[in-house]
Parts: sequence; C-alpha cells; structure tokens
Amino acid sequence: MPARFWEFYLREPALTLLIVGNLVFGATALLLAVTAVLLRLANDRKAQRWGRLEADWEPSSLDVVVGLDPPERMWALVTPRDRLHFLNFLLRFAKRVSGPERRMVDDLAAPYLDLVVRQLRFRAPERRARAVQTLSTLGRRRYADRLLQALDDPSPLVAMVAARALARRESPDFAGAILRRLHRFDQWRPSFLASMLAAMGPSVAPTLRLALADEQFSSRTRGVAADALRELHDYEAADVAAAMLSRTRERDLLASTLNLLAHVGRAEHLPAIREHAGAPDLIVRARAIAALGFIGAAEDVPVIVEAFYDPSPWVALRAAEALRDAHATDALTALARPGAPRAELARQLLGGTPT
Repeated sequence: MPARFWEFYLREPALTLLIVGNLVFGATALLLAVTAVLLRLANDRKAQRWGRLEADWEPSSLDVVVGLDPPERMWALVTPRDRLHFLNFLLRFAKRVSGPERRMVDDLAAPYLDLVVRQLRFRAPERRARAVQTLSTLGRRRYADRLLQALDDPSPLVAMVAARALARRESPDFAGAILRRLHRFDQWRPSFLASMLAAMGPSVAPTLRLALADEQFSSRTRGVAADALRELHDYEAADVAAAMLSRTRERDLLASTLNLLAHVGRAEHLPAIREHAGAPDLIVRARAIAALGFIGAAEDVPVIVEAFYDPSPWVALRAAEALRDAHATDALTALARPGAPRAELARQLLGGTPT
C-alpha cells in the first residue's frame, strides 16, 4: 500500500497533496465537532447537577437565615468539590436579603472564603477581580485588609473593584486609602469617582475636606474631592474651597471648587469668586459666573450681564442661566429686547424663569 501511494504521488503530486489535505481538514473538523458535542454534554450534566444542588441548598439556607436551623446543618450538605459553587450560590442569595439575615449569609460563607483568598494570587486579573468582589460581598468585615491590599494590585481593574468595594456607607475610614490611589484611575471619569466617594455618606466629608486642602495630592484628586463634597452638600467645605481659589491656577481644580461654592458658598465667599469672573480660561470664568448666579448679591448682576456678551457662547449661556438663578428678571428682559445681541438666548431663559 505505501508503495502504491508513493507511485501515485510521483505521477500526480498535486492531486495527492489535495487529497491528503482534504482528509486532514475533514478529520480535524470531525474531531472539533466531537469535542464540541462532548463539552456541551459535559456542561449540560454540570448545569443539571448544579441545579439539583441549588434546589437542595435553597430550603436549607432559608431555614438557617431565618434562624430555624444552625449553620452546621447547611454546611453538612456542601461537599468539598462544591465549596466554590456554594459561594457563588450565596453571592446570588445575598442580594435577596438584608439586615440580620444578610449577616447570616456572611456567616454561612465564612468557612469557605479562604479558598477565595487563594485566588487573589491568580495570574488572570479577571479571576483576581472576581475574588475581590466575592470577598467584598461575603466577607467585607473579615477581609478588609485584603481589600486594602487589592488597591495596589498591578491591574487597574482589580484595584477599581477593590475601591468600589471599600466605598461603602458603612466604611468611611477607607476614604483616605482610596484618595491616595485615585491617580491609578485616570481613565475613569472624575464624576464617577466623586459619586463613588460620596456614596460613603456624610461621615466621609472631613477626609474629603482635608484632601481638598492638601497640596500633596494632585489637582485631579483634589478636584474629585471637591465634586464629592458638592454631592454631599457639605457646607463646612465652603471655607476650604474659598481658600483654594487663591492658591491654585489649575483649571479643573478651580472649576470644581467654584462649582462646590455655587452649592454651599455664603456671602463672605463672594470676593474669592469675583476674582475669577474675568479669568482668561473660559471654563473657569463660566463656573465663576454660575456661582455668582447662585449666591451673588445685587451688585453682581452687572458683572453677569457683561458676561452675557462674552466671546464664548458657552460663557454667555452660563451668564443667562445665572441671571435666571439670581431672579434678575428685569436684566434678562432688557437683554431680550428685539435686535439685541443674543436676544433669542435671553428670551429662551425668560421662558423658563420661575414665576
């Protein structure tokens, strides 16, 4: 047979190679198809097995959570090979309960969480991020130090998962650790980072005020702190923000600080705001004009009217809105007179002026 094949190859080499190639490709395709079928069958069997397990775990876990059974009754149903899947089951279960029942879910997970700690050393960042998420959901009280360490993980994804896990209303003490690592999250929007910090609640405000005043932090981090203080409506931050206006020239920090003062500032902070009403940077002067509209005095109306004719349409819009916010209806009416520059803008704002 090999001799005949060799003779055929010598007579028809191209045809022989084509036939062999087709046979190889056909065999490979058949092997892949068989492998796919076997994997599908294995996954179906696994899914069916997990379904049966969860059906057994569900009533027992409910009895434990409501106090009818001790946790040992539930643990006896979990074999060593099913421990990680049991944790996945508890992750979903935890979303359905709160209060003392929620803490009982954490107690059910406690004997198995060391298995998740080992996954923090896995090479794949997605696996480490999943481990951090699991520890933060089921073991935040016990593994807080691990979550802090994860803030320094080489992967920004893992670090962000850890930051969001620590940014909980019941754990404002971690705000300083997160602020010191905000430089790692330059790809995230400052508004998102500010909301994450503000979610810790009012108790985080003192830490944010310190960060806003601390020049060792980057201007971006201090700007995020200012935005978070604005979301918290922290009126004690007004003095810090006003002092910052004379100590920085960073555009984004100035804009965030002016925006903070627009929400929490008082009359004594107006001189610091007025200094920036004519700033060279259009974003800074727009924010200053907006702040004057919220907390300014009657003497600030002419300054706002002048800003209505600013070369920048964006500054002009903020000036019109500032006049509306200041209830300077007469000034807006004068700007809306027929034939006046930007009269249509003034008329639009008059249409939305509260009565």
